[in-house]
Formats: sequence, C-alpha cells, structure tokens
Amino acid sequence: MRQGGDSFQTTKVDALLNWGRKYSMFLYPFVTACCGMEFMSVAGPRYDLDRFGCALPRFSPRQSDLLMVVGTITHRQAP
Repeated sequence: MRQGGDSFQTTKVDALLNWGRKYSMFLYPFVTACCGMEFMSVAGPRYDLDRFGCALPRFSPRQSDLLMVVGTITHRQAP
C-alpha cells in the first residue's frame, strides 16, 4: 500500500468489493426436466436474482455455493 491520501480510499473500496464477493451466493444449476425453463427465467429482468444477493449461475461445482436441483433425480444419475 502506498503512503498517500488516496491509498485509504482505495483500501476501503477493495474491502467493500471483497465483502460483496464473500457474501454473495453463486448457484450451480442441475436441470433435468422441463422445470429448467422456469429456473432460467429467474435470471431475467422480471425475477432478478442479483437483487437478492445471488449472482449469475456458475457451471462448475467448485465455484458455486448452492446446488439447485430442478427435476427428478434417479439413482442412476447419482455420482
């Protein structure tokens, strides 16, 4: 961090952005049925998930915090 007047403000902005990333939920959609169309509509402008703290879906389980299972899961589909 530089010694100067603008370093304090930059540090606060970085802390705010890091806080937002830490407490945002990232979804992992596992869509297996026709209900997937309804799930995809919640990311649209009418039912915007971003205003509730859920960001865009992540298509990797490593990057996600919440697994949304939409549809029927059988024993054969289990990992």
